[in-house]
Amino acid sequence: MARRDDVLGVTGADTVIGAGVVVHGTLTSDGDVVVDGTFDGDIKTTGDVTLGVNARVKATVHGLNITVAGELHGNIVAEGETTIRETGHVTGDITAAGLAIVSGGMFSGHSIVHQQRELDIPLTDEDTPA
Repeated sequence: MARRDDVLGVTGADTVIGAGVVVHGTLTSDGDVVVDGTFDGDIKTTGDVTLGVNARVKATVHGLNITVAGELHGNIVAEGETTIRETGHVTGDITAAGLAIVSGGMFSGHSIVHQQRELDIPLTDEDTPA
């Protein structure tokens, strides 16, 4: 799949839904996803998700880091950070390790900010408190 640039300066996204494109369904990916068109469904990736200024999305969005510069009606679950840009509008709940809302960005919903998952390292008997 060819990689290309997006309106927010995203380079190397594996999946790009451009302005003027309408998609209904479930998008599952192991790479970065950029949506600058209309999407209705669910987005789940282990990479970053960027919703461009032209994005009109009704979905639950799961990803590593999520940036919203357009409109999102739905929930966000980010392993890393969620950023709502100055042109971004989110209506829904956000669960993330960090949340930033740039002046002008709008958010209506509940947020849960948690620590990023730590590596699961098994304890030995010596590490167990007495």
